[in-house]
Amino acid sequence: MKFVCSIILVLTINFGFSQTYKIKNLKLNDDKSQYGVVYYKGNKVYYTSYMLDNRNRARRDQDKRLIFTMFEGEKTEDGEIINPKQFNKSEKFVFNTSSAAFSPDGKYMYITTNFMKRGKSYKRKVKSINLNIQRGEYIEGRGWTNFEALPFCKPNYNYGHAVLSPDGSTMYFTSNADGAHGQTDLFKVKILGNGEYGEVENLGKTINSPRKDMFPFVSKDNVLYFASDRVRGYGGLDIYSYDLNGDPETTKPVLLPKPINSRSDDFCYILNDEMTEGYFASRRPKGKGEDDIYYFTLD
Repeated sequence: MKFVCSIILVLTINFGFSQTYKIKNLKLNDDKSQYGVVYYKGNKVYYTSYMLDNRNRARRDQDKRLIFTMFEGEKTEDGEIINPKQFNKSEKFVFNTSSAAFSPDGKYMYITTNFMKRGKSYKRKVKSINLNIQRGEYIEGRGWTNFEALPFCKPNYNYGHAVLSPDGSTMYFTSNADGAHGQTDLFKVKILGNGEYGEVENLGKTINSPRKDMFPFVSKDNVLYFASDRVRGYGGLDIYSYDLNGDPETTKPVLLPKPINSRSDDFCYILNDEMTEGYFASRRPKGKGEDDIYYFTLD
């Protein structure tokens, strides 16, 4: 029987009021990996899972590695994701496509994928390619198309998990680029328009740790949420918050409580604009697959 997890916890947050977290494991989850839900327009959401063949089996590349891709789905009133279908795009990407983000007007999509398109890679017999962030645009009648790597992405490093600030002026992302303090750090860059970007900035040692810091998200009230396996967490990747409105000299990352965090990997935390509900992913015990998507509400 499929396991459905529902937990209620009352806690006091730094903002000075009590909130109730109620979480549940989605019916969508199965024995595969599902993670990285993002809101799009209306009730549409995107998430990441294994690419499937015509028999609904996970596809593998020529080296028998599983391939990630994105799925579109519809969110119900109780947080379930229904009618999933594999992401329809005009380009073919090498190995993996994941971690969608959107401009506030919904015109542009940012994804994590490999540097080369599939045809070029296979001709060159490339076996492993670093990840980069690409931007595509939605064109009526064609769908998502014209994906191009962002100009600051260097092939010698990995870039991914892009997310935009609420006003769309700043992009936050994960990378092991120059200046990283740990295995992966969080960076930001200004979006100047017309395909141009400012200087890439590391978020600094207050936010980044000597270990892995990844999967950023910025809420409507300008709070940064991210996952980290730094010391003094619950275990594995844990979800932290950092108030970008605060004094950078005194503001510190805050470890989110249980049941959001567990002793296993917890990551990809997001909130809706009203900050009343959201999703995160977890590999905690009694789940259905490798990584499961959990829905939560805040009362």
